[in-house]
Amino acid sequence: MGEPEPQTGSAEHGREVSGVARMAPERRAVASEHGDLTFAELDRDAERLAGYLQNAGLAAGDVVALLCTNRPEWIVTQQAALRSGLRLVPVNWHLKRDDISYVIADSGARALITEDKFIRELSASELSASELSASELSASELSDEVRDIPTRIVIGDDVEGFTGFAEVLSQPLPTDPLRPRGSLMVYTSGSTGRPKGVRQADGSTSSGAAIGAAMVAMFGLDVDRGDQMLCPAPLYHSGPSRICSEWPLGAGVTVHLMARFDPEAALKLIDTQRLTHAFFVPTMFHRMLGVADRTRYDVSSLRFVLHGAGPCSAVIKAQMFDWFGPIVHEMYAATEGPGTWIQPQEWLEHPGSVGRTDPTRLQIRLDDGETAEPLHHGTVWSRATTPFHYHDDPDKTAATFDASGEWYTVGDRGYIDDDGYLYLTGRTAECIVSGGVNLYPARVDEALVGHRGVLDGAAFALDDVEFGQVMAAAIIPAAIPADGASTDDLIESVVSHCRETIGSQLTPRQVFIVDELPRTEAGKLYRHRLTKQFST
Repeated sequence: MGEPEPQTGSAEHGREVSGVARMAPERRAVASEHGDLTFAELDRDAERLAGYLQNAGLAAGDVVALLCTNRPEWIVTQQAALRSGLRLVPVNWHLKRDDISYVIADSGARALITEDKFIRELSASELSASELSASELSASELSDEVRDIPTRIVIGDDVEGFTGFAEVLSQPLPTDPLRPRGSLMVYTSGSTGRPKGVRQADGSTSSGAAIGAAMVAMFGLDVDRGDQMLCPAPLYHSGPSRICSEWPLGAGVTVHLMARFDPEAALKLIDTQRLTHAFFVPTMFHRMLGVADRTRYDVSSLRFVLHGAGPCSAVIKAQMFDWFGPIVHEMYAATEGPGTWIQPQEWLEHPGSVGRTDPTRLQIRLDDGETAEPLHHGTVWSRATTPFHYHDDPDKTAATFDASGEWYTVGDRGYIDDDGYLYLTGRTAECIVSGGVNLYPARVDEALVGHRGVLDGAAFALDDVEFGQVMAAAIIPAAIPADGASTDDLIESVVSHCRETIGSQLTPRQVFIVDELPRTEAGKLYRHRLTKQFST
């Protein structure tokens, strides 16, 4: 007697991939350095993992924590959660050990799926992790937070106390009734404190499918044209997990995963695989522009490039338009909810903007709470189209919303021009108070990368006896200084450039040369680390 066929529930149940698998079973769904999956294989593996988790007692709404790099197993887990009504919590594997443990414990995970390379991060102490390999760790070496999780699965080598992912996929297909569509709970980056899980309100089961269909149409994804999506950013971020995985796969489009972003490898993939769609963060633009003889790679197959997750210098973006053509779109959003969108032609007419605003959904407010007039700087407030709260943190939730409970802010600062276009100028949490004047470092960042001798740069605060705080900056030189030149010459040139472009008040008092900046894979900057590094 053969295994039962996978259930054929509608998109409301997170089973879009099942429909693709029936129509085109041999079409490649996922391509990666860890192997490929056809749509039939992805559907089968997701169904088996879903069945295993159901048989382990996980009910709709339960949490599955996933600690894994960009590889096919990540996609399988995502698809299993979607069709099981489970809440998937992707864990940022760049976090420090205690933050990883915190996220897993705080989420209330009833299942943990981890790549073997991260087992050390799940151990109880630094000492045991440094002395033992992953395969040598015993279950007693795990942290209490991990040992308390009843279902533990490992991808890769065998580890005591974990069931192997391959063994899980050998289980029979489930026969349980259909469940509601699963969801995603993403933890914030934690750049200003402990990461917090953003939990969207439970809505109708069709909302996730409807959003996905709308975004597929906006991206112009068309499987009949052979469209293929490049995913160079970590899937643990909410943007890539949906933009580069859930939505294109649901439309039958092949996804190419990069385990880690490498600018030349990305360009080579676009060239050789004739990729049509890609999602990047601004730091990736920086690095691709720095590839020697980058024009030898043919990027003409690209029809749609989207960027987000952080501010992008207008100088850098203009260079990307010159190279890729007018195909670069930008999305401004937060884990908490959507924001704005700007298409290529709009940006060329309003350089530096992140999109036109809808006053019923987004507004600028002054510090006294009044709505700002055009061109007046203030805090960006958004209407919560889908209600959300921070997991087990009512105080943070209350502080994020206004008295109406409908409008929230994540602390971004900016202004809206006379045409209704939004421009971002910084974040409230990054404000530098110098001599009683509020200064925002984002404008300084823009000026720094606009200097031809700077590859990347960031402004930050340093304590000062006279002014309280002063503006400082760290820069990565674009090239080794030529003979006869010095780093002092570069610093002097950068300071002069800033004074001319943004004025003396914002010009850094000190500039430091660094080899790298403390950014996440998504390009988010940890300014406080620069402050700590250069404080004496």
